[in-house]
Amino acid sequence: MTMDQFKWIISPSIISKTEEIEVLKRVFEMLPLSPTTTKIIRDRSFLNSAVSSARIEDIPSTIQLPRKEGKNLEGAYQWICSQRQLPDLTIEIVRELHNKTMYGLSGSAGKYRTEAWGVFNQSGMEVMHAPLHTLIPDLMQEFVTFINSLNEHPCVVAAIGQFVFEKIHPFADGNGRTGRLISTYLLTKSGYGFGGLIPIEKYINEHRNWYYQTLEPSSNCTEFVDYFLESLISQANQTLEEVKNPLIEIDSSNLLPRRRELLEVIKDHPECSFDFLHRRFMNQSPLSLHRDLKHLMQKKLIKKLGSTRGVVYDIA
Repeated sequence: MTMDQFKWIISPSIISKTEEIEVLKRVFEMLPLSPTTTKIIRDRSFLNSAVSSARIEDIPSTIQLPRKEGKNLEGAYQWICSQRQLPDLTIEIVRELHNKTMYGLSGSAGKYRTEAWGVFNQSGMEVMHAPLHTLIPDLMQEFVTFINSLNEHPCVVAAIGQFVFEKIHPFADGNGRTGRLISTYLLTKSGYGFGGLIPIEKYINEHRNWYYQTLEPSSNCTEFVDYFLESLISQANQTLEEVKNPLIEIDSSNLLPRRRELLEVIKDHPECSFDFLHRRFMNQSPLSLHRDLKHLMQKKLIKKLGSTRGVVYDIA
């Protein structure tokens, strides 16, 4: 494998989509959002990105059960978007993203695989034979040099970065999650991260068949680039719709952080049970959680539906 084998065509569809992204970028830059509302949307986006990225790889739900995979991913997205200025992509950064993803899950977090590897579909058929493990150090050095030298539109570069990385498949596990973090890193670095407000992984999770179809066939990136740009546009428009939703403007500025987060979980999951909420806040005692819910009801921010064991909570 060499970087020269990866090809793409800047098709009329890709040109049209990059132009649409430019418009959306300006719209997002002019959104009259308060810091509180921005934080609400961003936190929701990080959670959606983490949950969706895990689900793409059939990792059990990170919303109903706060598993280590989900927490790791959420932290990685937050880390990327919290940096004031991101440097060019390096091998060290790629390995750090993998380490953040796999921390506590694998003894080889941040370390390249040490054996031959194949990628299999759900039917057990090998769809890609990854490059020999002995070639990975050189390939990864070529990869970061290649990505940093591209002169295409930044969103196209982010798509190519994810595509090529997944073809190299340098780690034994977590390549898909790390690849999506790499594209997020490249978008954020170039000013196209939309402030962390759009979880493109959510679109990918909802269109998984198309996602895998664009990744599998060849070293031609064109179809994947088109798909990637569509995911950006779709999620950016969805976030704009959420901004118009009056629920997002609920005044939660005077709430304690935990109660604000609890309100957001209920907003994202209408008619959720107490057991569901308790699984999201495992560190809180049931008594404290009931007290928080009572406070939100007194503020007329949420309402309780049903009785006894059938009680669920929803936005008021």
